Amino acid sequence: MRVLHISHNHHIVGGSDRVFFETSALLEGAGHEVIPFCMRSEQDRPTPWSDFFPTGAKTNAPGLRDSPKYFYNLEARKALQSLIDVAGPIDVAHLHIYHGKMTPAILPVLRANGIPIVHTLHEYKLACPVYTMQRQGVNCDACVSGNPIAGIRHRCKDGSFAKSAVMVAEMIWSRLLGDVRLVDRFICVSDFQRKVMIRAGLPLEKLVTLHNFVKRQDADPGHDGYLLYAGRIEAMKGLSTLLKATELSGHKLLIAGDGAWATELAARAAKQPNVTVLGFRSGSELSGLISRAKAVVVPSDWYENCPMSVLEAKAAGRPVVASDIGGIPELVRDGTDGFLFAPGDSDGLCEALRRLDTASHAALSKNAVVDMADRFSPEAHLERLLQIYADSGVAAAQMSTQRPSQRTEIGRAQRITV
Repeated sequence: MRVLHISHNHHIVGGSDRVFFETSALLEGAGHEVIPFCMRSEQDRPTPWSDFFPTGAKTNAPGLRDSPKYFYNLEARKALQSLIDVAGPIDVAHLHIYHGKMTPAILPVLRANGIPIVHTLHEYKLACPVYTMQRQGVNCDACVSGNPIAGIRHRCKDGSFAKSAVMVAEMIWSRLLGDVRLVDRFICVSDFQRKVMIRAGLPLEKLVTLHNFVKRQDADPGHDGYLLYAGRIEAMKGLSTLLKATELSGHKLLIAGDGAWATELAARAAKQPNVTVLGFRSGSELSGLISRAKAVVVPSDWYENCPMSVLEAKAAGRPVVASDIGGIPELVRDGTDGFLFAPGDSDGLCEALRRLDTASHAALSKNAVVDMADRFSPEAHLERLLQIYADSGVAAAQMSTQRPSQRTEIGRAQRITV
């Protein structure tokens, strides 16, 4: 099988990028050919296809020329067609994050070339203009089953009317361009996310749940007694709750990561001698930190889907102490391979840590590894992914045989009501 693999980055910035590369490696390891199509960057990993990579809008410091590209990237559309012309027949296109830079301009190219389209949803973009289902640090679902104009009214993007208006306009425009209508299958990485997408009006028959996967590591039941947080340093990640809980409990805590809340974190952690901020860590260094932790803590306040930090912890035989929110309770079995607490509840987190201290760590470790092998192994993921690819091909064939009037009615039914 020849898979066209599409995402913003051909280098690792966040968890979705790791999933992109690991999925590529999984497919290639099974004998399939993977052709990447990403945005051009100096940080890109080498690939013979990089000459086809387009440029996108600068979303961190946009200029006048960036505005049109944010809504419709004509360069990406032309570059994708050039790649397809050179690559030859492709069996399926697997999209990850592409809005805002690649833009839905690429979708008609795939459809015109008869390529089935699968889209893995890493966040809530198709239900929430600002992707996170949060406004001013509070969870919000006003746009999910309502009208995205609420995103402007509540100024959901950084409290800014202008930024919020741009993101709402982009969401509406993307829907009109076919970011739902032209896609054959959406992979939700949690059942929670799938339910959100159903509420948002995505067609039920297009939605499937497939959790992320992780490779098993050599699990040593021993540990060095510390708790580990590894991930983005953002307020919505619940780090304030974690700091307060460890101040009360006295547990040693290591924090690995970087992000917008890093300055605030450093200031607060400086007042707690039991907390060490390590900065960004990756690769074998991060794996080593995970493997020697007593537990990995995931204290998020927002609707996490399928955080890789949970799966990586379980693969290393580490119990997980985590918020009972979003897709997390689908991954952590309370009292079996970890402990759950209410998000934002530092006292609840302290109680979860007390339960961790009194439980059999060896049993928690063993249960974590067994569950990882049963539900989140590369082998199980690949089997399900290939079935989704096959189903997308059937769906694409059915779409191509529909009369234009039928496709118009389907598209109209899926548009956002403004």
